[in-house]
Amino acid sequence: MRNTVQKTMILKTVRSMMDHPTADEVYGKVISSCPGISKGTVYRNLNLLAQEGEILRVSIANAPDRYDFTTVNHAHCICSRCGKVFDYRLKRMPQLNDSDNKGFKAEDMNIIVHGICHECQMKESEEKERS
Repeated sequence: MRNTVQKTMILKTVRSMMDHPTADEVYGKVISSCPGISKGTVYRNLNLLAQEGEILRVSIANAPDRYDFTTVNHAHCICSRCGKVFDYRLKRMPQLNDSDNKGFKAEDMNIIVHGICHECQMKESEEKERS
């Protein structure tokens, strides 16, 4: 696939954002430095970059996809209060073992850990103290 100026700018933008941005958040950041770029161009290039393995698409049920510059296999956590997505460190990533799964051929694994982030826990604690 050919490399365009817009594609390179979008890749650099995702790599600069540490918070697993949505496509709309990437678009909001890109448009500030490239006012003529369309939302469709950003979405199309994010899809291409994910297909090419340059970035990772993190699919979350009932929420917009997120994009991650870290492409090695790792887990994510999502805060059930604020919706932030973070990398989640597992002591060991599970290994896919197709031989134990009736001929199923695994292609990918997406581990999402649901919980409450530190900031939201602190807010809840402060609110309880005020009550």
